[in-house]
Amino acid sequence: MSQLPPSFMMHSGQELAETVVLNALALFAEMHLPQTPELVNQMQDTRHLQALLQQPQRSWLELVDSLEQILPSLPGTLGQVLRDYRLNAADFFLLSLCGVVESHHQAALLIGLLQQPQQLRPELHLICSICNALFNRPYTPLDVLQHPLLNAGFVNLDGDEPLPLRRLKMVPQLWQLLNGKTIDWPGCRTLSLPEQPLLATEVQQRSDQLLRLIAQGRVKGLVLRGEQQNCLLVAGKLAHELGLQPVVIDASVSQDKQIGILARYGHWLPILKPLLGPGEHLLLPDALTLVTSVVVLGRDGSVDAPGLVEMTVTGLPLLQRQGLWQALLTGFNSAVIAESAQLSAPAIINIAEHAQLQAIQNQESLNPQHLLHARFLQSADQLRLLAQPVERQVDAEMLILPETLSRQLQHLILRCQQRETMAQGLGATLSGGVNNGVRALFIGESGTGKTLAASYLATCFAAPLYRVDLAAVMNKYIGETEKNISLMLDHAADHDVVLLLDEADTLFGKRSDGGETSERFANMLTNFLLTRIEQHPGVIILTSNSQSRIDKAFMRRLDAVLEFPLPDAEQRYRLWQSHFGARSPADEFVKLLAQHCELPGGYIRNAVLNAAVFVEANHPHNLSKASVLQALAWEYQKLGRQLPAQLDRFRRQ
Repeated sequence: MSQLPPSFMMHSGQELAETVVLNALALFAEMHLPQTPELVNQMQDTRHLQALLQQPQRSWLELVDSLEQILPSLPGTLGQVLRDYRLNAADFFLLSLCGVVESHHQAALLIGLLQQPQQLRPELHLICSICNALFNRPYTPLDVLQHPLLNAGFVNLDGDEPLPLRRLKMVPQLWQLLNGKTIDWPGCRTLSLPEQPLLATEVQQRSDQLLRLIAQGRVKGLVLRGEQQNCLLVAGKLAHELGLQPVVIDASVSQDKQIGILARYGHWLPILKPLLGPGEHLLLPDALTLVTSVVVLGRDGSVDAPGLVEMTVTGLPLLQRQGLWQALLTGFNSAVIAESAQLSAPAIINIAEHAQLQAIQNQESLNPQHLLHARFLQSADQLRLLAQPVERQVDAEMLILPETLSRQLQHLILRCQQRETMAQGLGATLSGGVNNGVRALFIGESGTGKTLAASYLATCFAAPLYRVDLAAVMNKYIGETEKNISLMLDHAADHDVVLLLDEADTLFGKRSDGGETSERFANMLTNFLLTRIEQHPGVIILTSNSQSRIDKAFMRRLDAVLEFPLPDAEQRYRLWQSHFGARSPADEFVKLLAQHCELPGGYIRNAVLNAAVFVEANHPHNLSKASVLQALAWEYQKLGRQLPAQLDRFRRQ
């Protein structure tokens, strides 16, 4: 192998490629055109190529021989491609021609002179003719069709004409990449990372071990499972240690052949984030099997590719989260959110920044409401498709429950807040297999305060609450419902939100014997849900009107079952007063309502709101008895019942 002349190192591969292409096109035009245009006369002068190769006074074929000798030593990315694919001078011309025509207008003009009008990209018959006449390579269109550069995706075949008249085309950005330039590619984005990515100690140790295996060539890449931001931190750390650029590849372009070229020669660490449901698997594109790659998954799905090692990425432990919150929110008591919100470092940083910005804009001191608002902003994009945010803030005074139920609810709140640490110091059986998730069932008739209690629970530890839209989750196509539920639970876990599943018996009702096909699929869905929700690391609140409708297999998996009874007279009195507020009628009338109206709080709420619409001259501020009774009568009418006799007589007086 001949070494490059010392001065040649000063010249780029792009300059050599452009010179070879322009000279070859002009020489071929001079050989075949009846009249020689001025452009051809200018471009066929090979003196610049002679200077580049340091071969003065040489013929074209002698220059080609010299080019053949020095190509294996060509520096840069273009030279690496030549060595990897063992390309000769004709192949170098073919590759360069497709790239130069995208960046050099004179090359396009010369091609336009040599083939049919309006076709400015090289046709196969022209390429083969030039390779045969000027590079002594008798290529045919079929040879080009099977060329390694075409198979690898460097160039593509364009058009549907007969093969000799079809054209070779290169994406312009790819030619830029081969010449050492930084490019942007559709569907690909560079992963931005914090200056010091925070990971759990055990995750850092495990990633360091896998990094050594990758460097030794024993592992080709990683499949990461866990919260997405934590997985991306691991991928970013891996890229940094390997000297690669972490690039997230969109699913829409992941199968393109050029992605493998970009990753290999752009020094990328390609990161794929497929949305896989239960039983689905990703076949890693062939183009990415030649480079180190990372696939980020949720709990479901698998990857079919040799050499990939799977790693579960756990979140930051409590002490690290506390330290990060304290560093970001100096002077703010962040103990509650640090304990209850199991978030990644990027999520914590983002929430802290948004909360502080809102506090400044509102000219307020930072408070938990600012943090909650920031958490809603962060989680909304991914969860709104399958669930609705419940942003109502509920304090203890708004929730009127029996004393026993109130104590149960407070205990459940403590368990949710301490779900990460409650097993510490307990026996080996518990400490080795406790899932941090909390699953609770709220049972009671409509309007007894189940949703209000869920809002109160979320308010107590400043967590976003989302009500699951069962209509959006359920899908008539087999497997899509499971996929929707998996994605929803993965997103909920990533942002550590509280999920509220109303009418849980719709999803967790008693299973049938499976005699019909539809029943078998329904039973399979229930079995999947039982397993998936049991594994969920966050807080899930389910509601139902009756415990008897819930499958017993699911009841065993619940951490708490809270029964919301109809309110008694004393609780109804407090409910009426809580809703009336400053516009309350006389106390004796409120006691009368509490004694004879046995409706739960949801109906009381509706009645008070409807009564507030009436404005009477003699009752400009307080709600009148007549308006309250009329609104209450409408609530009974919705239930197909009459206003209690005692209240009806009072209304007629």
